Amino acid sequence: MIGVGLDAVFSPRSIAVVGASRHPGKIGYEILRNLILNEYQGVLYPVNPNARSIHGLRAYANVRDIPDAIDLAIITVPADLAVRAAEECGGQGARGLVVITAGFREVGGIGLEREARLVDVCRRYDLTMIGPNCMGVINTHPDVRMDATFAPTPPLRGGISLVTQSGALGIAILEHAKTLGVGFAKFCSLGNKAQVSLNDLLQMWRGDPDTKIILAYIENFGNPKNFVQIARATTKDKPVIAVKSGRSEAGSRAAASHTGSLGGSDLAAEAVFAQTGVLRAASIEELFDFAMAFSLQPLPRGNRVAIVSDAGGPAIMCVDELVAHGMRLADLAPATQAFMGTWAPPEASLRNPIDLTPQGSLEDYRRALDAVLSDDGVDAAIAIYVPPVRVDEVDIARAVWQTAKDHSKPVLCNFLGRSENSPGFVELVSHGVPSYLFPESAARSLAAMYRYAEYRKRDEGELRTFPVNRTQAQTILDRAVGEGRSRLRDEEADALLNAYGIRTTKTRIVRRIEDLSRAAKEIGYPVVLKAFGPEIVHKSELQAVRLGIRTEKELVDAASAMERQLRDRRLTVEGFLVQEFVQGGMEVILGMARDKVYGPFLVFGLGGIYVEYLKDVSFGLPPLTDRDAMRMIESIRTYPILRGVRGEPARDVTALQDAILRLGALVSDFDSIQEMDLNPVLVLEEGRGYCAVDARIILAQPSS
Repeated sequence: MIGVGLDAVFSPRSIAVVGASRHPGKIGYEILRNLILNEYQGVLYPVNPNARSIHGLRAYANVRDIPDAIDLAIITVPADLAVRAAEECGGQGARGLVVITAGFREVGGIGLEREARLVDVCRRYDLTMIGPNCMGVINTHPDVRMDATFAPTPPLRGGISLVTQSGALGIAILEHAKTLGVGFAKFCSLGNKAQVSLNDLLQMWRGDPDTKIILAYIENFGNPKNFVQIARATTKDKPVIAVKSGRSEAGSRAAASHTGSLGGSDLAAEAVFAQTGVLRAASIEELFDFAMAFSLQPLPRGNRVAIVSDAGGPAIMCVDELVAHGMRLADLAPATQAFMGTWAPPEASLRNPIDLTPQGSLEDYRRALDAVLSDDGVDAAIAIYVPPVRVDEVDIARAVWQTAKDHSKPVLCNFLGRSENSPGFVELVSHGVPSYLFPESAARSLAAMYRYAEYRKRDEGELRTFPVNRTQAQTILDRAVGEGRSRLRDEEADALLNAYGIRTTKTRIVRRIEDLSRAAKEIGYPVVLKAFGPEIVHKSELQAVRLGIRTEKELVDAASAMERQLRDRRLTVEGFLVQEFVQGGMEVILGMARDKVYGPFLVFGLGGIYVEYLKDVSFGLPPLTDRDAMRMIESIRTYPILRGVRGEPARDVTALQDAILRLGALVSDFDSIQEMDLNPVLVLEEGRGYCAVDARIILAQPSS
């Protein structure tokens, strides 16, 4: 029903402004003024009990006095009156509601109760609501022309639709966009997202022919699992570029106080973006850097870039940034370099990046750009120009866009030091070539275009199911929770993993030193000895593990020394684990943490004792497809080692993929699992599988 209601919100035939005002500076005044100035194509009904007319339009004392049906009601009255106003709008047949008013969930206390009543009104009258605590909505389509916001800057028409959770940022974004010449199809300030969320807008805008690119400022996800599903489908059709605030713990707390919603951890957010193909911008400025490139230029076919410059320094900076973001310099064909050598200045460097030096003429610059774009080994070009006094920058800008339009490859430009106010910038952008103040911005934007092009081609894979023993797992967890324990014992952890088909080493639990020998013989020497107890968590640091024990005497001596040393440190030793000694495996870590918003998310990376120092890890949010799991493995920096380097054998990556999927199923099935570390997991040679050697499983404490 929300999808139907959103039509009433974005394409209403009539609008009632409840709280319309005759006083400039009041929100009710500004919204009605914007609707009139932008020539809204429907019928307007100002509602104000103390005015006969506003802006020359007849005013109504009450919504019930409006003689005709209304599609959309915009509520600007104080919070204590807003719920009753919404009820009156519903009774009058309104289908859409935009509640500008603040004073709801974000203030806590009475605001929470007020928002609950507002949502109940929407449910009873089948109203679709944006807000509360928002700045409104925009639709620039010529048949609608609706600016139902209090923003002072009217938007340009274009192919971008923007959703923001911050009204103040929304105002700044609209102003900045106009200076860049960037236009919008639709705009929505979500506020508290009491009903309509980012997910709803993604679904609507995915099918909207006017929306070519979706931009988002996000403080928190309403339902992350729904977002993954919806965003995955949306990004296959059109780019979604987002700024997600709350990277730091302090920022996350501030975001929660802003709209009354938790934001979750930034690591989990990164996992969401990686799985869905949503491009994350680091700032509002970068959001528009990306948007300008996507809206003006075609996607690159590959990552081979040519740079044409009249100065070496900016070109080198551009190269560094390109390489840092997965792009590479194109190898120019010998014929291309030979051709440029026939006319380029003798001082010029004709290897990519091309530096024509300040001696290069306007015609040299044009011919060089045309030459690299004509080269089959070039997928995209960045034109860098430091405008000298002797050449009109508009002439250079014209040469760039005229050359670019003769080719089907993306061209981005850096007019060093020239902002949106410069004639060169205006000439470029108005003719379809994005221009940037610095070379790094152009490089990052082109790299984002390439990442998105690659995402659209990638196989999303399938969700797999496995035969598991859920009853056994449930029994283990229920017993531990029932006993008030926050951590599974080692033997319980092994049994839990085995119930879901996650392979562990052969293990025997021994309570007394004199029983160690029998356990070791059952497993077969060499063995690993580990002490366990309630305070023994990081065994390596406590010297509570001994590898490669080959004789009974060595085993007993090691256990005695270990027990004595741990008790000297006042640590309780409940017994020992005797495990098979798996040799020749590469150490990786599999882990999981449960986020308060996103739920469980998985961690994979290089394992062993160095994991906390190298921090070479990747993240994934269940449910994972088989390709998601493989991408987690492939995305760590040390992945080539798993494939075999310098004579080392390739490791069983397929088995590792299976382990990640099974772990995802386990932690999705049981909310009582709060954290898990399988470290190390030994990945054996290809075809031989893996073994989880050590498991630490922390349980959530029941809320009192």
